[in-house]
Amino acid sequence: MLRNKNYIRQFLAVLLVVYGASKILLGVKGIWFAITYIFCSSSITFISILYAVGMPFFYLVLIPASAIVGGVGLFQKKKWGWILSIIISLTIFTLHCAGTINFIIASYFYRNIPMPPIPEGAHVEHVSMIPTYIITVVSLTYILVLNSKSVKIEFMESNKNS
Repeated sequence: MLRNKNYIRQFLAVLLVVYGASKILLGVKGIWFAITYIFCSSSITFISILYAVGMPFFYLVLIPASAIVGGVGLFQKKKWGWILSIIISLTIFTLHCAGTINFIIASYFYRNIPMPPIPEGAHVEHVSMIPTYIITVVSLTYILVLNSKSVKIEFMESNKNS
């Protein structure tokens, strides 16, 4: 039974490290755009700078880096890694729930606005909320598994032995 818990813990750790690394690698373009916003805009207030640069930094650098650190700590069976993994999973879950709620509210208010004519040769892109729903469900599952009694006992026992 202990061997199964180790595989679950290691799988969760690898999943968290992969999430953090992929988010950082895919977010480099967003971070670059946020930084160039400072130099390209003519009239910038401090609040707009804070929002335009702070949010991408928080969402594309700080949370993924914390996820990588938490995953490494979880893989090494450290109690701080377990706690950090739960905190990061709760943060990811909260952010994606807020994004989903924001999308629902915005789509409700804009449902009766007529679609403007699309110019010839224009590119229309469809944005799907399915990835957001998947990440929300995965992070909720992650929280539930990390808070299960058997995983808690494993980390409490490893903390006593250290």
